[in-house]
Amino acid sequence: MNESVAQFLAAVKANDLKRMGELWGTERGPAAQSMNGDVLRQRLTVIQKYLDHSGYRVIEGPLLVPGHQELRTYRVELQRASCNQVMPMDLIKTHSGGWLVYDVHLEAAGSPAGRCQPAATGTRP
Repeated sequence: MNESVAQFLAAVKANDLKRMGELWGTERGPAAQSMNGDVLRQRLTVIQKYLDHSGYRVIEGPLLVPGHQELRTYRVELQRASCNQVMPMDLIKTHSGGWLVYDVHLEAAGSPAGRCQPAATGTRP
């Protein structure tokens, strides 16, 4: 499970869409085996842009996902030139028994082109 996270993030850093497609998928298996090639390439290109990093560290995980025995969540800090961004990453157990990256929560990754948002404090209007 930990190796799946490490290999996926190494593929992101290397911009290796083929390898990312082998490590991203559902309980049925890797997306590279079931998804249309053009659609897969488009999705992985977006994921790679959002998750591009110079380094990372796992802050927490694997954590159980209540009500979903097949899922585990990690909290990963992506290290970027402008800032560090912490985001969740879900893994799913495949029918064959391995683990694949399932959801990378792009909404939490921050803009790939923008600067990091300052930490929110208080209750500003």
